[in-house]
Amino acid sequence: MEKNIWITSAAALARRLHKGQVDKAGLDYFEGHLSTVAAMGRRWQEQVVGYLHDASEDTPHTVEETLALLEKEAQQSLGKEDREELATALQLLNHHNSPDRGSYIRAIGEHPLARAVKLHDLRHNMDLSRLSSPSPKDLTRRERYEREYDYLSSHSSR
Repeated sequence: MEKNIWITSAAALARRLHKGQVDKAGLDYFEGHLSTVAAMGRRWQEQVVGYLHDASEDTPHTVEETLALLEKEAQQSLGKEDREELATALQLLNHHNSPDRGSYIRAIGEHPLARAVKLHDLRHNMDLSRLSSPSPKDLTRRERYEREYDYLSSHSSR
C-alpha cells in the first residue's frame, strides 16, 4: 500500500476541517500548527495523526467520522490494524475523552503513536517565539507543557 497517499489525504482533510481556524499566534491553524506537527513525524502514521490530532477536538467530527473522511479523501480503505492504531491514537489525543489533564497525559504515555505525536505537538506549543509578546498565561502554559514533555519523553520506549 502506498503510504504517501495517507499523508497527502490527511493534509488535504485537515486543511478543509480546520479552515478559518487560527493558532495562538494568529496564523492559519493548518499552516501554523498542524503542518509543523505533521512534519516532525518520522513514520507515515505520525504524519497522518499529526495532521488529524485536533480534528475530533476542534471540529464537529468524531474520530470514526474523521477516519471515514480520510478514506474518502484517499479513495481507499485503511487496513484493519492501521485503522485501529490511528483511531486509538486520535481518541487518546482528544483531551475531551479524559476526566482531567493528568489522566490524559498518562494515557498518551502508554501508546507509542499518540505519545510521539503529543511530543511533536508539545514541542511546537512550547515555542513561544511564535508569539509577539507572550503573556503570563502563555508562560504558565509553557511550564505545564514542559513538565508534560519531560514525562512523555521519559516514557518513550524507542
